[in-house]
Amino acid sequence: MKKRILFIAMTFSLIVTGQKIKVNEVDKFTKQHVIETSFEKIVSDNNLMGSTGGRLMKNIWVGIKQVGDKNYLRIKWCSNQVLALGEGAHIILLDKDGNTYKFENTTFTVAGLGEGTVGFAGSAIYGLNIYFTGDLSALINKEITDMRIHTTEGYIDFAVSKNKTGIFGELYNIVKQAN
Repeated sequence: MKKRILFIAMTFSLIVTGQKIKVNEVDKFTKQHVIETSFEKIVSDNNLMGSTGGRLMKNIWVGIKQVGDKNYLRIKWCSNQVLALGEGAHIILLDKDGNTYKFENTTFTVAGLGEGTVGFAGSAIYGLNIYFTGDLSALINKEITDMRIHTTEGYIDFAVSKNKTGIFGELYNIVKQAN
């Protein structure tokens, strides 16, 4: 009975706090410490049919990657359309108090098949795999409610799922603890 209760408690804690370290190693060529978190879905497109009528799909996952002393905010955006972000393009995060946090795209990024998804589902749909830089420590204890991504066509706004508003700071803390 005690083993069963312990198993249930451990399973529940994994469901509640699904964030984890996916990579924690020293690159044998560069000798840099590499830490990468799992991805967490923060924006869900509620339309089961996806792109009906040419509508832009908005499914977004977030993760953090650290290489040496450089931190990257990773965004995977399953968009179902060919989109691009220029080098230096911004993502702006908005917290519940109206404060903004700006991050810059590291390189020109164009959508490709399966690039914006995590796992097999969506691998035949266009998406973006984006690396942003900026001060991730500013997101600790912040509730991010919205975000804006600047593409080559203009900006697109997203509402972060209500149960994921604290995920940015949580992911940063996981990386910090792994150091």
